[in-house]
Amino acid sequence: MFNKYLQSALCGLVCILFTSVSASATEELVNPSTIPSKFSQDKAQFVLNIATPVAEDSVNHYIAYRAKHLFEERSNGRLFANVYEASSLGGERETIEGMLSGTIDFFVTISAAFTPFAPRTGIFDLPNAYPNLDVARKTLDSDFLQLLIPDYEAAGFKMFGFSDAGFRQATSNRLLRKIEDFKGLKIRTMENPNHLAYWKALGANPTPMDFSEVYISLQQGTIDAQENPYDLIVANKLYEPQKYITETNHVIHGLTMMMSKLKYDAMPDDLKQIVEKSVKEALAYGRHVADVRIESRKKIVTDYGCVIELVSPELRKQMLSRLEDVYSQMRKATGDKIMDTFLKRIADIEAVSK
Repeated sequence: MFNKYLQSALCGLVCILFTSVSASATEELVNPSTIPSKFSQDKAQFVLNIATPVAEDSVNHYIAYRAKHLFEERSNGRLFANVYEASSLGGERETIEGMLSGTIDFFVTISAAFTPFAPRTGIFDLPNAYPNLDVARKTLDSDFLQLLIPDYEAAGFKMFGFSDAGFRQATSNRLLRKIEDFKGLKIRTMENPNHLAYWKALGANPTPMDFSEVYISLQQGTIDAQENPYDLIVANKLYEPQKYITETNHVIHGLTMMMSKLKYDAMPDDLKQIVEKSVKEALAYGRHVADVRIESRKKIVTDYGCVIELVSPELRKQMLSRLEDVYSQMRKATGDKIMDTFLKRIADIEAVSK
């Protein structure tokens, strides 16, 4: 199965080296946090807190505030939301644990943050699985998600769907043109077993670290590299202490606006419907924001002096050839049914998209 997948992945990934952009890069976006609320927190039936782990200038920010305004307007003020950004309510694990205890209502973050709590959902981070962004999005939006909704709910979360900020890329203080260049590379990753396994397979030395610590660690040389989408690389100025950005496109930066199931279950049905509709709309808007901004983010980093490197066909072939053990590890964590269904869904969507 892996060799069959490898052949297909090589064909798609060699042909498509750039992330697709489906919206005009010149479109002017209105920052939703600049739009004042027409409603009062004091008069709300439910006051919701929405946390994000990253800076204001991010897709997370746009999703959170779009949802806030939709909640309030559609409920005529029965719902009121406050947005807390840049890990102001705690690090990723603290925030997720706050959701489980009922002190935090929503977390707009990368879907991989929930894998330690619902291990089978790690399938969405299968490395180098998608030939392009369109196939990735259609896969995440497919009926496959329904197989894992019970996993999220059993762990204590209400899952509504996916947004994204494009593919994750590697930034580093040295060139990554040959597979040997990854050897010993101290790269920051999330505390996620699948992410760790991927970078170890390439020969790097992955170092789990809370996102709030990444910039200073790059600046001080504690780590050599990190991996994130262009959106977060720019929003958090991670390009400043780095020289190179390598377009590895190794995994989609899948975002979600997860809700505490405790809070969801406490709401009346009419407000549940408003929350679900609003979150789905906010997630769709997040993708639009990502598409509008990606080329301008690239210009910012190159104007600063960073060099963007494409992965050569030969390097990509070498990277993919090292993933058999990673796929085996993920198959054990997810089970044959989940892994096989997921790979088949990707293949079916890719075939229709050609």
